[in-house]
Amino acid sequence: GNHLQRELSLIVALFSGQYKSTLTCKTCKYESSRFEPFAYLQVPLPEDDQITIQCIHYPMTEEKEIAKYSVRVRHDGTINDVLLNLAKILHTDETGEELSDDDDDEDDGESKSNGTDRDEAGSSEDKDSNKGKGEDSPKKRLLSEMAQSMAVVDMGESCIRKIVPHSWALTRLALHDSGEIPALHVYEIEPVAPVEASTPTSTTDESKPAKYSYLALSQRKLDFVFGPFLHPFQLIVFGSPQLLRVRDLEGYTGRDLYALISERMRRYVPNAPTHDKSSSSSDSNSGNDADTLEVATRQTRRGMQYRQKTTIDMESVAGGEIPSYGFRLRLVSRDGSRCALCQWYSCCVGCLIPCDDYPAIAMCGDSISIDWHLSVDLSSGGFGWKLGSKSESSGLSVQTSPHAKALIRVKKHSSFNTGGKKYGYGGSITLEECLDSFAKEEKIEARCSKCQEERIQTNRICLWRFPPFVMIHLKRFQFTQHMKRKLRDLVVFPLEGLDLSRIVAPSSPAAKTGDDDTSADDTSQDGSDEDFVGGRFHPLSRENCGRTESLYDLYGVVHHQGALTGGHYVASLKSEFDGKWRLFNDAQIYELLARDVIDPSAYILFYVRRDVKGATLEDFWDTQEREGEGLTEEEVEKLMKRDRCVIS
Repeated sequence: GNHLQRELSLIVALFSGQYKSTLTCKTCKYESSRFEPFAYLQVPLPEDDQITIQCIHYPMTEEKEIAKYSVRVRHDGTINDVLLNLAKILHTDETGEELSDDDDDEDDGESKSNGTDRDEAGSSEDKDSNKGKGEDSPKKRLLSEMAQSMAVVDMGESCIRKIVPHSWALTRLALHDSGEIPALHVYEIEPVAPVEASTPTSTTDESKPAKYSYLALSQRKLDFVFGPFLHPFQLIVFGSPQLLRVRDLEGYTGRDLYALISERMRRYVPNAPTHDKSSSSSDSNSGNDADTLEVATRQTRRGMQYRQKTTIDMESVAGGEIPSYGFRLRLVSRDGSRCALCQWYSCCVGCLIPCDDYPAIAMCGDSISIDWHLSVDLSSGGFGWKLGSKSESSGLSVQTSPHAKALIRVKKHSSFNTGGKKYGYGGSITLEECLDSFAKEEKIEARCSKCQEERIQTNRICLWRFPPFVMIHLKRFQFTQHMKRKLRDLVVFPLEGLDLSRIVAPSSPAAKTGDDDTSADDTSQDGSDEDFVGGRFHPLSRENCGRTESLYDLYGVVHHQGALTGGHYVASLKSEFDGKWRLFNDAQIYELLARDVIDPSAYILFYVRRDVKGATLEDFWDTQEREGEGLTEEEVEKLMKRDRCVIS
């Protein structure tokens, strides 16, 4: 084309190809074509409208184990959509009955249309608002009830920071660096009791709806500090945190709360006591006046006058007389490092929740630490946690990712093996599908040259001229209205025999073109054929039409390792001497197997056309020296002395 004569260079000769863009009016069927050059192909990764979310499910009953699940939801879905799909898997595991696709469609339709119903998911108000809807199938109601009995939490280091509302969009959970949605921690909680219909004349307390409160539990144990500043021990947060939904917490006594938590912790500490061994608790009488025992209001007991503060140098932190249940409960901050009620300068590690027959001082939204007694710690072998090493104990109250270490042992559910995508094989995408997505017809609104009005038109981009060397850029960095992220899908690309004829524009009579400089057929050079000097692959050679050979072989790959905001680039190259693949990582070079070149980090692919393999530079460019052309040695030296770029 004309661009070859205007911008002819060796780079253009090697890497430049040509698009053909066809615009078709949907009204009058008028077609107009434009031919534009390109230096590389930028192809998107085809995606369906769903994404894969990993969930770690914490069951409430002792018979079930913690497991990792994989669910598929819409990319613009909500937390409630994830819980509904997880409920389907759990329901299938329990009953062996799989829901049909029709049921899935109905659930998806409900999740999109009833957006306001999801705003209060997990609360008793949902039960009232959805009650009496005769059109809901029993299975749909069952799944909705199961979803309401689950809660997604923002997990910290062995602690729960907050409960994520069911109405939140999944994009709000995406990581800032990578744009990916992390694994969701889903807790099974006490189901909401159905509200029974009461008579209009009934005014008893039994007719009032139950009030539910949430408590976050973390576990702590005493451990050594290497190089202590004030005290050789500290409380270490460890293990899996727990989430409780308690009905009518206001009616709980301290002893009731201890019994409830002890029953819940049986699966994690089977050797610990799970029932009260005495009729009266020693914790309730130690350090208290007679006036304290007469206080019956919860708010007053949380006051400064009646708090039972605990500092790290007190024997009752994790020692002293063995508590009835093997642990003491204390009110702590979200991360479990300090007291939730006292000021930081008081050095309180948590105010004690007495195990007595008076109202428990815990309230909705509190974080409670389970401080295990040393005797339970020793009898259980340290709960299976190797704490106190120099690399992990540095005076901090929370260890380095102890909960993440525990999750390594969690079993994966069979849903992980069902594949994630509808493209490719084994959950992967093929390069051919990426090329098809690149050349896919799209609808746009543009002015029609024939109708002279704004019309709906279809635009299709295909290849017209094949470049000798083609660079294919995989668009892994995605910026959409809903999220920004890096796509880590495995793209399977051929090492040999990539056929680009699948996206080539067919040869046809001269199309009706718009601009006078967009013709693709004007490849003739100035002057006669006798005056032309260049190889058979020269861009201006009449022998090089760029449409005869469409097969390409891979010779190089650029890999991007990292996240959305940063990373590292390495390259895989195929040697033309021995045919082996090698990985170039800065100054390090490794030999690779051919199959290892194909991995999820592949970012830019370099292919060479088969008919130019073995060609020399003279085949692409005129390398003859002519007198009077080019720069003299003095001019080159002068350019080198002026504004030189130095790489250090």
